[in-house]
Amino acid sequence: MGKSLHIMQHYYNNVKAFFTTRYDLKEYILQIGISLVIGAAAGLGSMVFHTLIEWMRFAINPSHFSRYLEIPSFVMAIVPVIGALLVIGLSRLFPQQASERGVRSVIKSVLLQKIPIPFFTTVFHLVASAVTLGTGAPLGPEGPSAKIGAGLGSYISSLLRLNIRKMTTYTVAGAGAAIAAIFNAPIAGVFFGIEVILLNDLKNESLSALVIACVSADMVSKAYLGNISLLQIPKFQVNTHEVLYFILLAIVCGIVALLFMELSHIIKKFYKKIRKDDTIAILLPLSLLFAVALMFYTDIYGIGYELINKVLAKEFPVNLLAILLVLKIIFIALYFQTGAYGGLFAPSLCIGILVGFLFASMLSFFGVTLDPVTYALMGMGGMLAGLNSIPITAILMVFELTNDYRIILPVMLASVISHLTVTYYNKGTIYELELLEEGIDVRKTRINILESVNVQSIARKDFQIINAKAPLKKALNKLIEAETGLIVVDDNGGYRGILSLNEVRQALLSSDVVELLICQDIVFHVNPSSIRDSAAEALKRMDEYGIDFLPIVKGDKVTAIVLYRDIISMYNKIVLQIEEKQYGHFGL
Repeated sequence: MGKSLHIMQHYYNNVKAFFTTRYDLKEYILQIGISLVIGAAAGLGSMVFHTLIEWMRFAINPSHFSRYLEIPSFVMAIVPVIGALLVIGLSRLFPQQASERGVRSVIKSVLLQKIPIPFFTTVFHLVASAVTLGTGAPLGPEGPSAKIGAGLGSYISSLLRLNIRKMTTYTVAGAGAAIAAIFNAPIAGVFFGIEVILLNDLKNESLSALVIACVSADMVSKAYLGNISLLQIPKFQVNTHEVLYFILLAIVCGIVALLFMELSHIIKKFYKKIRKDDTIAILLPLSLLFAVALMFYTDIYGIGYELINKVLAKEFPVNLLAILLVLKIIFIALYFQTGAYGGLFAPSLCIGILVGFLFASMLSFFGVTLDPVTYALMGMGGMLAGLNSIPITAILMVFELTNDYRIILPVMLASVISHLTVTYYNKGTIYELELLEEGIDVRKTRINILESVNVQSIARKDFQIINAKAPLKKALNKLIEAETGLIVVDDNGGYRGILSLNEVRQALLSSDVVELLICQDIVFHVNPSSIRDSAAEALKRMDEYGIDFLPIVKGDKVTAIVLYRDIISMYNKIVLQIEEKQYGHFGL
């Protein structure tokens, strides 16, 4: 017995030592607890949002009770007009809360650290978005859901008096958790946070908080809605020998995504020309136009899940599918650019289903027999990835919606190739491009912070030099001992370039007369920095050359060097100082 207790005590001590040496156990447990709470709050917020949309659809949509009151079904066309009037009224009453909408505003809050997000702003977006989507606007719930989840994560963090870094982490976790809840897809929620909100700038703390919050939100969603899928997927077949058709559809999805983005850009410029910054006012005449279209094609009404299920059930002829696709693309772009409260995920799924189904159906006219359901599901992933620049999220979301591993390979091809097609042309995601139009270049946020730092302030005076005429063997010996590469100089001490192990390694692999080589033969010619340059300019130059240090010259003489890691360290210190200045007394 005593021996058993001794063994148990030994294991306990080992476990305790592991956590106390590698983690701050108190903070570790606290992070799990906060992530769980924020995930649950985001899940509840998403369920309240979902319920409000359903109530609104039932309360205002005549199609739910027309059979009892003998109201013609085309009366449904007036519903979007009612919704437009309500949304315009809300936007006029609360202009400050209405000014920031959807996913882009969440990215801005995280990127520019405009946190905490006011709680009333979160409530406003919950109500305004429910009205927009509940009255038939052809947009999706994910943009408002992300806004609601991010707002709740930010609000709870501010109540706990966390510092700005942690508030940012939990804001991202809340946004991802809301997506996990609304789509019943926890893994996709995690990667939504990474790919969309963080713009792939992942940090370990953000990942753990995201994962825990998304699991928590998904549990709340399942408890409220049950394990009900949004889509009714019929039986389908995946034939791997059709891989060429998979690739062709992926390219088509990318092209359709580009066309949609170009149409959106044209519409945005048109709106700005006629109403400048008050584009929400365009919602009323747009809703009237939408009402006219609804009188002839009622299936374009709403988020699009009903249309998706009808397409998968093969209820439409090919010519009608083509008309629905064109109308969906036009009205989604028109509504989205007014600033209406809604996102592009669900519309992307709807457009993708139509594109994929039409692709397979059209090829059947040329004697090619393909399963339209398979290609519809592929199109869903391809459009989601291409239009929103989220290939990993698209793959995982389609898998979680279908719950069928057979679709993984075709959806992977469709998502990645579609995404590459779009990024090859656009050189940025749809959210990056929209932020760029507002003067925010997400790729230069670090550069902007470092513009005020002079490179001389972080320069190192200790560096190794070597004569350009020195043999390669001597350079190799010096490189082994040096912390960085070598500065190559001429007989007068004038700068000639740099030398690193990379250049030496290439020379050893490619030359048969290594013993005859001198440093001049393999020197890497790099434009040096001057003492007047900023740390941002030095960092950019090192990125261009793919090197980890840069010489600083005065005239033609090297006076110092600057290291890549020193610039990044300086950047982190500046960010930390900003955090402490703003929220230093809140730190946990």
